[in-house]
Amino acid sequence: MRQYRYIITVLLVLCSLFFVPAKAVERTILLGPKTIGKAWRDNILIEPRHFANAKAGDVLTVYNDRAKGMAQAAFQHPKTWQGVAPEYGCFGFAGPFRMTLSDSILNIARTHGIILGGHDYRILRVTLSEAADYTETIVWEGPAVTMKTDWSASAEIPGRCFESLQEGDGLRLHVSKVQEGAAAKLMDFTWNALAPSVDGMPVGEDGVTWFIYDRAPLLKLQLAGYGAQTAMRVGGKGYRLEKIGIVRQTGEVSEDLTDVQRAPREYVLQQGELFRGEKVFPADWSGNISLTAAPFQNCTENDVLVISYTLDYEVQAAGVKAQLSIRNSRWQEITGAKEPVWYPLDGTDVVYMFDPVALDQVKTRGLIVTGVGFTLTKIELISAQ
Repeated sequence: MRQYRYIITVLLVLCSLFFVPAKAVERTILLGPKTIGKAWRDNILIEPRHFANAKAGDVLTVYNDRAKGMAQAAFQHPKTWQGVAPEYGCFGFAGPFRMTLSDSILNIARTHGIILGGHDYRILRVTLSEAADYTETIVWEGPAVTMKTDWSASAEIPGRCFESLQEGDGLRLHVSKVQEGAAAKLMDFTWNALAPSVDGMPVGEDGVTWFIYDRAPLLKLQLAGYGAQTAMRVGGKGYRLEKIGIVRQTGEVSEDLTDVQRAPREYVLQQGELFRGEKVFPADWSGNISLTAAPFQNCTENDVLVISYTLDYEVQAAGVKAQLSIRNSRWQEITGAKEPVWYPLDGTDVVYMFDPVALDQVKTRGLIVTGVGFTLTKIELISAQ
């Protein structure tokens, strides 16, 4: 009899282990570091293959460090360089930032990938997690407030709404009647913005979510507003605030790096180098790199620009001719020509000599290198004397 009880107990334990639900896991799809420097000149393409099995509602998370106070980020369409949705074209952040994948964003991501850009921060890793990995608790349900175009309206949110709020949680604004250029401002009870990143957050059709990774605004919400007292004011323009929820992540980041995309190795620039690394210029003409006017201030007509690269022979085999164009920041030819001048690539460095017109353009506006079918490895400014 004891033997049967023992067998039954073992079977029950095994069954309980078998039916334990799998723990939610964030899958790493891009591994840094990748520095996104000043002036919107740096970016990286998150490749389309990562979104093959993604679903609407899944969440893309960018873990980062070295973010300056006014750092901004953007999720951009590789063909148009516009935001994949209005709320993702340019936004501030403090800590990891996220994007929820809609059907329209997935169509872009699966076909072209997504450009991750901005300025003044460093990407550590990018992860993809399922919508089910996040839970939401609605803590405020109105009455709804319409945010006027003159920023004069706001909703007062009592302190009791934030009793369960923890560091790492997100505040999700559920909205309706969103107008073009809609923006939200999250303020404490004194009408001051809780953080620079929430002073005019872009608002999309699906609202906006702000994740809290700083103790200061968390303490303001939990301690300054007690019970029914006002702890937060939500303002802005061009939308109607319907309700507010607290979003909490339940998963953990997986350390499985199978099929992960790795950011190009970063180098310390040597004297005369304007770029050094591995910047891919794919077959869809989405690749480019922008150089500010700063390094050209002391240039003369005796200086030359040397562009080094490696060819993508798979692109060439498909019949696409690898080319290079040098333009100013308005995408006009820096020589003054009305039509672009393309530089066929044969495996040797491109050496560009400045004339007076081109020299004036790069000194005042900088330049953009673009093209197709190669990997840019270095840009140098060398004196020909």
